[in-house]
Amino acid sequence: MSWRRSSSFVCSRSSGPAMLFAKKAPEPQRQIFVIAGITVNVYSQPKATKPGAPVAVMFLLHGRNGSALKMGEYVNGIFDEVHAHRKKYDGEAQDLYIATFDQRNHGKRLVDKKANQGWFDDSEQNNDRHAIDMYAIQTGTAQDVSYLIDFLPSYLFPNDERTISQFLCVGKSLGGHATWIVLRNEPRIKIAVPIIACPDYLALMSRRAKWHKLPVGPPYFPKALLDLIHRADPAAAPYTTPDASNPFLGKKILVLSGQDDKKVPWATAAKDFVENLNVGKHGVKEVIVEPGVGHEFSPAMVKECARFVWQHALAA
Repeated sequence: MSWRRSSSFVCSRSSGPAMLFAKKAPEPQRQIFVIAGITVNVYSQPKATKPGAPVAVMFLLHGRNGSALKMGEYVNGIFDEVHAHRKKYDGEAQDLYIATFDQRNHGKRLVDKKANQGWFDDSEQNNDRHAIDMYAIQTGTAQDVSYLIDFLPSYLFPNDERTISQFLCVGKSLGGHATWIVLRNEPRIKIAVPIIACPDYLALMSRRAKWHKLPVGPPYFPKALLDLIHRADPAAAPYTTPDASNPFLGKKILVLSGQDDKKVPWATAAKDFVENLNVGKHGVKEVIVEPGVGHEFSPAMVKECARFVWQHALAA
């Protein structure tokens, strides 16, 4: 097992999002597929590799109240960084495709805007079902990832033009929570980057409930929801064990968090789980908590994400 814990980045932090738009690479092409009602955007870089090179497909999952199309800046940033690595590489690396889609009840799939809200004193904004809705969305998104792994290859390459060698999952905030669930439940995802995310739903939501003076019980946390969480959450898996019962064994995971994150605090929402997570001798676990950063997918995080994907998926 590789383990790396860092509280700072080797790169300097940009003062804004401009780093994501530094055009180091050709503009990515976008294909749009509608797969049983789910609109999937698939981005690729023209002529990045030889035509027959294997393709790694990365699912890039957006956050709460975001959308697939709003992830475009991160798509560009990741491709820019991968392009920079590719230019310095002498070997034949794999190609990278990045797939985005709207999480349930988001973007073009939005049905009830209030269901994406949290707990508020203002009755117009308050969503009593916050804990239920958020878990329903992130578990549903994780199921969508597995579903798209089944069907996306047939849409991308209907004539078997190319081979998809692997699927990866990267997600920010709500998409990062879903990424942890994907890691637990989907054996075909071996490499993932959860960003400003929580693998222990009750650790996160019980803290929020306490802040709002709400019980971790009905009607905010019905028994059926608690039973599901205790059965299906990443934190409910035997994640510390060194045997095959541990679904994280052998996986390669980069955890990115902001030291000043108030929405999903590293110390209370992820630290205990991540530090005790056992990925085994063939797995990789890297953790970077960026100083001075709150609940954001920072330019430095984009750089680290691309570096990890390049190192463990494309050039491996």
